[in-house]
Parts: sequence; C-alpha cells; structure tokens
Amino acid sequence: WVKATGVWGGGLGVTREMRKKNLIWVMSKLQVVVDCYPICDDVIQIDTWKGAYGKIGLCSNWTFCDRKSGETLLRASCVWLLMNKDTRRLSKFSDEVRDELEKQFRDTTPPTTRKWLTQDGSIVEYVRNGLTPRWSDLDTNQHVNHPKYIGWILESVPYSILENYELMSMTLEYYRECTMENVLQSRTYVMGTDNGKLDCYDQVDCEHMLQLEIGGGVIMKGWTTWRSRNGNRPGLDRS
Repeated sequence: WVKATGVWGGGLGVTREMRKKNLIWVMSKLQVVVDCYPICDDVIQIDTWKGAYGKIGLCSNWTFCDRKSGETLLRASCVWLLMNKDTRRLSKFSDEVRDELEKQFRDTTPPTTRKWLTQDGSIVEYVRNGLTPRWSDLDTNQHVNHPKYIGWILESVPYSILENYELMSMTLEYYRECTMENVLQSRTYVMGTDNGKLDCYDQVDCEHMLQLEIGGGVIMKGWTTWRSRNGNRPGLDRS
C-alpha cells in the first residue's frame, strides 16, 4: 500500500521523512473479528485502507470477503505509532510525516478499546511458563513478529477451549518490546466459568497477559472471544 502511494522510503512502510528521522512503525493495538471462516477453494478479496489515529499515529484497516458472494468473513484494524530506531522511544507523529501520508487517508473508526476486568472468584487462571523468542521469530527491526505473540497466548489457553471452540474475536494491546533475552509467562483468565467447566457454553470470553517471568513486567494484554464449534452461526454450512 505504501509503495503504491509513492511515499515508500524503504523498510516496512518507512517513508522518506521517517528515514531521515530514523523512525519506524510499531504496532500498539490490534483487533480482529471473524464473522465466518473461509473453506478450501474459496476465493477471497482483501480490501485495506489507512486513516489517521488522532495526532499520534495511523490506523490500518482490512476486510476479507468471499469474492463470489460478497459475504464479509473477517474485519481487522490496528494502530501504528512511531518509534525512534536507536533510542527505542515513541516519537511524535510529526507534520512532515503526516503530510506524506495524509492525502491517502480515509475517515475510519479507531479500534475499540477494551478494559481489563476486575478479577473475581468466577475466573479460572491457566499459566504457561518458560516461553522464549528465537532468532527466527524476529523481524528486521528486531521485534518479535505478531503471529508469535498470538501463539504464546494460545499456549496458556486450556485444551478444552481449543478443541471445542473456535476463535471469534481478538484484541491485543502491546506495552513494551520483547527481546531475545526475555523469558515470558503466558496467563489466560477464563471468565465466568462453572468451576472450570467449559463444555456447556455457546461462547467463552478470556483475558490474556504476556509478562516477564522475572520481574513481572507486562509485555502485552489481550482479550479473546470463542464460539462453540457445534453452535449455529452464519456460514456454518457453507459447502
């Protein structure tokens, strides 16, 4: 997209002004909602566009549709902020960088912000320790790639959810960088269960946290909603 608009400066969507200021993009929030999963041999159309996210960054948006029927399969949006590549500190979304991109922006609704709920006795906690990134998990900016974060979240999701439910929506918020030296702990809090029983619900909500195993610093928080694989939903019998 950035290359097509003529502002490409090299390296993961870095514009010319960003390159002069040694700035890179970092993802702050990601939200994905799956209305219906595609099946084998479906032809998928992907639409994407950008918009300003206040005065601090930009918002990327996507819709995945079935090309034949026009049915929406997935909607996603994320927030990107600027960071200095050397100091690793967030940077202002300067007028010079904004001017390069603004003519390509479309009006868009920012991703919904969810709140971390107060823990109570009905929440069951699951923990997975000893998670570490490998060299192959890093991108060119030495960041852990986003599929790896999602994989770490799933490490602490109970098997009964993975087996009987499918992922319906996910919201992730990133708090700090993860480096090769970090050892992480994945925590999943299953909300409102009946003494941990999960096979009697049409929908299950979870909160997630990735944190440093030593010191407990929060790397990422997340929220997921899972729907029963046996429940009735649009597109279930798309064969």
